[in-house]
Amino acid sequence: MKNLYFRGIMLLACFNFFSNSSLYAQCLCSGGIPATAIDQTISISPTTASTLNFAFQQFDPTIGNLACVALHDTITGTSVTGALNTGPVRTAFLFSLTLSNQITGPGISIVNVFNAIHGIDTLEASGSPGDSITYGPENIITNPTGIGNAGGNAAYLGTGTVNFAYAINGGMITLQGGANYKSSVTTVIGGILKLTYYWCPTVPLGAAISNFAVYKKSGNISLQWLGTNDQKGITYEIEYSQDNENWHTAGTVPAGSAPIGTVAQYQYQYNTDKTDVGEIYFRIKRTDPEGNIVYSVIKVVNLQQEDQRPGIQIFPNPVTQKILIQFDEQQTGNFTLELVNTTGQIIERKQVQLAGNSMANMDLLNKPARGIYFLRAVNQANNKQFLTKVIVN
Repeated sequence: MKNLYFRGIMLLACFNFFSNSSLYAQCLCSGGIPATAIDQTISISPTTASTLNFAFQQFDPTIGNLACVALHDTITGTSVTGALNTGPVRTAFLFSLTLSNQITGPGISIVNVFNAIHGIDTLEASGSPGDSITYGPENIITNPTGIGNAGGNAAYLGTGTVNFAYAINGGMITLQGGANYKSSVTTVIGGILKLTYYWCPTVPLGAAISNFAVYKKSGNISLQWLGTNDQKGITYEIEYSQDNENWHTAGTVPAGSAPIGTVAQYQYQYNTDKTDVGEIYFRIKRTDPEGNIVYSVIKVVNLQQEDQRPGIQIFPNPVTQKILIQFDEQQTGNFTLELVNTTGQIIERKQVQLAGNSMANMDLLNKPARGIYFLRAVNQANNKQFLTKVIVN
């Protein structure tokens, strides 16, 4: 009687998040502009598990519109197959081995099938020397570079995770020799999975609006932003949405008259009511006297969460060499600014003193490698910390 089984152990996987300039050639934004790529990778340590589950971070829709999704894998695998004669007589066997390796996720499936013929091999009667045989190790993944693509699938949108699964199925059967045998397959796999999000701006973004920050405090929502080159006749319109699609006007703020090249800071308080539940999205619409319109990035606030403490925003993001830091509230004291990588290593550090202002800057003296980092600001007097994500190009 045939008995097929796989041997398995737990997976040890490490996440690495980074930004990558490589683009999926067919994924373009309006006007033929290449979409921006954000990559995540999972490294699979060598394992004999027959099923594995992976959780990638979803794409935050407040960043922009998700245009395309691509999964790349460079998984390799080797198998060792054993066969045992369970019958009472010496038997010649011809075996057929079929193994299917598959990675699946929302709208994506990458399949690699391996086939091999083993034998004819004669195995002695059960219990006698020579009643078993081992084949391998064999390279069972003949195409180690797999690619799967999906459009702007809704399963990838949000602030949670999106799940992928790996499974190896199949086994060894006899083409000759009968059913009096047992077989076992032990497969070792390892490699890298890389999920890439390609996104486009939701609306035309204006450089005249920067450092847009939103946070919740005492049941109300505070909005702050910076305006550049503001002149008479410019209006800032605060827009909100409960689905990130249908937008409504909450109020307007007229721009002041400022010298060309200067930066003005604006604030607006949004008072919530009983119709506001769950997440609320905000953006700033800037209209000049000629009717030209630009928008800020979109920010989201979850009303079910506890009050958000004031934080920091950076501009530009992605950054290249110089980081402009804006606190959501005015600060006084000595601060330590640190650029930290995803493993907690401090890449750059700077000491600054603030006296009733909310802005500071930091130069990247030693250009770090492209990727995702964190900007941490620490008040030396009370050790209060502010943290935000930084993408370095």
